[in-house]
Amino acid sequence: MEEEKYAATYKFGNTTVHVVAPKPKSKEEIDRILEEYHKAGWAIIHELIEKGEDV
Repeated sequence: MEEEKYAATYKFGNTTVHVVAPKPKSKEEIDRILEEYHKAGWAIIHELIEKGEDV
């Protein structure tokens, strides 16, 4: 089994907190993800308008 890797580990008394962070993404990946979010948001807005609901 592969050992877990954490971005940070903190100890508070008897409690250990492991912080897990996503793998770094390239500028192109981030731009693609943001574009997908925007497309999904606009699709929702257009659907609400078609239904006559407030936006």
